[in-house]
This record gives sequence, structure tokens and C-alpha cells, in this order.
Amino acid sequence: MPVDLNEFESAKLLLRSKGLITRPASRDRRPTLEEIEQLRAYFQRSQKIRPSAIIPMEDIMDFAIASSRRQEEITRLTWDDLDEVAMTCWVRDAKHPRQKWGNHKRFKLTHEAMAIIQRQPRAKSEPRIFPYAAKSIGTRFRAATAAKGIEDLRFHDLRHEATSRLFEAGYEIVEVQQFTLHESWDVLKRYTYLRPEKLQLR
Repeated sequence: MPVDLNEFESAKLLLRSKGLITRPASRDRRPTLEEIEQLRAYFQRSQKIRPSAIIPMEDIMDFAIASSRRQEEITRLTWDDLDEVAMTCWVRDAKHPRQKWGNHKRFKLTHEAMAIIQRQPRAKSEPRIFPYAAKSIGTRFRAATAAKGIEDLRFHDLRHEATSRLFEAGYEIVEVQQFTLHESWDVLKRYTYLRPEKLQLR
């Protein structure tokens, strides 16, 4: 349909100025170390019960924290896009506010993220590093939090945890962006919730 998108932008600006619509409230939820260990124990137990049918959720959770990748991005990473020497990987169709497809970006991997990748089984017929459905990952994560009585924790909160850990480790803004692929500091700071006790005095 021939629609003038500028009309939508004008309407959005007017509605926002009247206070009828606002930006969604930013979350500051980070998992505690105890919660992470509870989830890890749950996933380990599940893997022992049905080793052939269970997604390696412990590795995927740890990879999300080590790499700051979204669950959809994790399932799109391929072996061909991995550069083990440079410690980088391409993420295809990375999330972008105005460009849904074709937004391919290369990101830096931490040592922890690379170690998790390297222990994944590699099949000739499967190009993906984590060949699982993103929705299944979300379903299993929600089941784990419910089983352990962990409230208000989403898989996407692991990206908040990853970003905050990078800052706590001493990386500068432009360096963190090489890992997380955030477009700007305004967006990046929404994912950053530092814990004062983790900051090292210079």
C-alpha cells in the first residue's frame, strides 16, 4: 500500500509530546550469582535425564553472558563466520531499529565465549554453531526459572548482565561496543547496570 511513513513519524512525535505514548520502561534486572548457579544445576540435571533430547542450555546461558548475544542471534551464528585467530564472529541480520534484514556485523568474542564455541559438536550437515530454535531456548529458560522459583528473570536479561560485566572488567565504551554491537551510548547505557562493589578503584 502506498503509505507516507512521514505521517506516522509526525503522529508519533505529537502523541509523545502529549504524553499519550512513551518509551518502554528500561529494565535493570541482573541475575545474581546464586540464581545463575541454580539455573546451571537445573540444566545439568535435565541433561542427565534426557541427554539426546535436551538443548545444551547451560552452555547457551553461559555463552549469552560471555558474548552479550540475543537468543535469536546465538542460533544464527555459523562456523564459517567464526574467525578463531582474530577471536571474532559475524552475526547475520543483527537487530536494527530501521533495518531488519542484511544488517551483518562482526563482533569480538571473549575468551569464555570462544571456549564455549570450541566445545560444541560440529556436524558436516549443520552450518550453525548452536543449531537450535530460539523459541525453544526461551521456553526452556522460562521453565528453569519457574522450577527454581526465580522471579522476573528473562533470557534477554543475560545481555544486560554481559554488558555490565564488560564495564566492570574495565573496558571503555567504544571497546564494549565491539562486543555488544550497540549503535550508540544512549542505547548501550540502557543495558548497563553496574554494581558498585564490582568496580576497581584506580
